[in-house]
Amino acid sequence: MSKTTLPRAAEHCRPPDAETLLARPSWPLRTGEEEALLRGRRVLVTGAGGTIGGALARRAVDCGAGPVFLLDQDEYALHSTVLALNGRGFHEDDRALLADIRDAARMQRLFRRTRPEIVYHAAALKHLPLLERNPAEAVKTNVLGTQNLVDAALQTGVERFTLVSTDKAADPASVLGATKRLAEEVLRAGAGQGARRIAFASVRFGNVLGSRGSFLGTVLEQLRRGLPITVTDPEATRFFMSVSEAVSLLIQASAMASHGEVYSLDMGEPVRIIQLVERLAAFQGISMPPVRVTGLQPGEKLREELVGTQELRNPTAHPRIWSLGLKPVQPDLARRLDELRAAAEQGHRKALIRTLGELFDTYRPPAEPPAPPAGSTTPAPWTAIRPTGGTAPRKEPPRARQELIHEPGSVTSAPAAVRPERTMAPAPAAAAEW
Repeated sequence: MSKTTLPRAAEHCRPPDAETLLARPSWPLRTGEEEALLRGRRVLVTGAGGTIGGALARRAVDCGAGPVFLLDQDEYALHSTVLALNGRGFHEDDRALLADIRDAARMQRLFRRTRPEIVYHAAALKHLPLLERNPAEAVKTNVLGTQNLVDAALQTGVERFTLVSTDKAADPASVLGATKRLAEEVLRAGAGQGARRIAFASVRFGNVLGSRGSFLGTVLEQLRRGLPITVTDPEATRFFMSVSEAVSLLIQASAMASHGEVYSLDMGEPVRIIQLVERLAAFQGISMPPVRVTGLQPGEKLREELVGTQELRNPTAHPRIWSLGLKPVQPDLARRLDELRAAAEQGHRKALIRTLGELFDTYRPPAEPPAPPAGSTTPAPWTAIRPTGGTAPRKEPPRARQELIHEPGSVTSAPAAVRPERTMAPAPAAAAEW
């Protein structure tokens, strides 16, 4: 393979707006409907330190909700959201709740204290490759943490409870998808419980541009360093939308809910990852960088779906929100959750993976993690990667799989899947009184 000259590092790369990156106009937002739902209501947002959670909190404040309680286990992320809202941080404010949704007793106490009327549950573990290697953590947070919140809601008079789900829950093929699909089932089961019916709902959507750990952030960092853009497959496509679009549609879907519905957002046409890379490079005013194709990771799909093959998509009063027809909740769901809890707490990876595979026939348990090379007891050390053009050569740790560098303009160059998760959106110019 001939030596590839990397493009000069773009030290001041900045993200473009969603319209530029997606090559489409932003969808109109129905703010009046959101205000009608939220004004004057007590709102609790879990995962409030993340991109979607933080944006939900700001939207609730803008719509006149009050009080708005923010829950997150990440102290720094929670502080960032609070600072964006009040300009003062944690001083003299008890609406910021530092807690882990895995702690059932803590959730019960917080719900009794705050008495929320509307709950938006955005807290989750979402990085697909990481969760493939750590399935017990995914179950503890995404499934059992959700169960803790549902139990607390059923006992404290919550009126509406909405789960932020993902397109990976449609025909789940990964630990992330399976645990989020199972979280949807937890809400559907909760809809039939309690003396007072709660309007539970789950809302699926794809990638949100600009979230922490996202594809966009990864590509920008690689451009800044003058590195090749790392992608998984030349033909991979993903669904994308802006933060404001996702939050607006999510709130409007929650207003429709009555008995555990699962909604899917119409995200338009899927986008090839290579197209986003090309647009991002053009926006920065630099030439298209080389692309390193790594192959799909375990659990990744070439193309995501918003609706599973055994699910029916039904229209609603909103043209971009679909209600899904699903099979009835499994009658042994409670027993299965107990099995997962025991396996996760005891670290029984095989039992946990086996149970997920039995619950969802589209989920294929991954192979066991590869054993370390003979004679080695520790992984390869981390190696600092410096931008090209510096005095020191760039070094990388050894890789087990083949790497293909496709030169710009070559017939085979094209990137693929990556996914946006959580990030703090910038504070508004004039923060509303929180």
